[in-house]
Amino acid sequence: MAPRFGVVGTAHWARHVHLPGLLDAGADVVGIWGRNAAVAREIAAEKGVRAFASFEDLLASCDALTMAVPPDVQAGLALQAARAGRHMIVEKPLSRDLTSARLIEKEVTENRLVALVFFMRRFIPEIAAMIERESGHAWTKALVRVHSGAMAGAGPYANSQWRREPGAALWDIAPHVLSVLIPMLGEVEAVEAEAETGGVTRLKTWHRRGGTADISVSLQSKPEDIANSYRFVSPTRSISLPEPEFSRSRVFGHAVGALSEAIRSGRRDLPCGVALGREVVDWLQKAELSQKHDQKVV
Repeated sequence: MAPRFGVVGTAHWARHVHLPGLLDAGADVVGIWGRNAAVAREIAAEKGVRAFASFEDLLASCDALTMAVPPDVQAGLALQAARAGRHMIVEKPLSRDLTSARLIEKEVTENRLVALVFFMRRFIPEIAAMIERESGHAWTKALVRVHSGAMAGAGPYANSQWRREPGAALWDIAPHVLSVLIPMLGEVEAVEAEAETGGVTRLKTWHRRGGTADISVSLQSKPEDIANSYRFVSPTRSISLPEPEFSRSRVFGHAVGALSEAIRSGRRDLPCGVALGREVVDWLQKAELSQKHDQKVV
């Protein structure tokens, strides 16, 4: 039987990525819940689904959830959902503290659930194919520059309070970066990060297979400075990740398909599961510690 999905959240990402992605993928969507009940009702009417009065009511009516809420809100709801035995797709970061990330992973594992973290580029077919094809090569260096203008002016994220906090790019963009670097270079062994300067955060990671990565991330770039570049170098060659045109909702549909197939097949060891989500949270916390003490953290 196909899983019944519920959507958590009422902001831009829930409305324009999660819900359309679910519907375009042909998923059975029972409805939506969000802390802003009026907006939840508006979205529900627009998409032809039900608006739920409480998170608990939504939990009782579905088999799986997709969450598009701030990370500090998501952590508590994801833990509640896992304890209730619900599969889920959550946004990155899984949490902003390692304790709650570990608790979520524990409940997902013990309840034999399927849970994916929507590291978006890992679900873009052209990028996923290159990562699968090239992850076994002995890359010695990665040069990554991901500069977004999401918080540079008016736009769909203008009211996102957590993205307005100092150093938010570390938690909003660096998870995507690490989700690519870990399969390409191996597990992270150490990190060194600089405090945000001029809206830009720079960090360096050392990896188990011997490679290093120099990373620059920003949420406040001017249009002429926007970039999304991943370059990998070895003694014999270099490559850059493709950056194809894509629909965010359609890519989310790929994640929905992966979750549904894993539920059907019983597979639990998914590449973008909560184990990777927890690993990313761990290294982002260490990056913050590195910023505070101005030294490399292992």
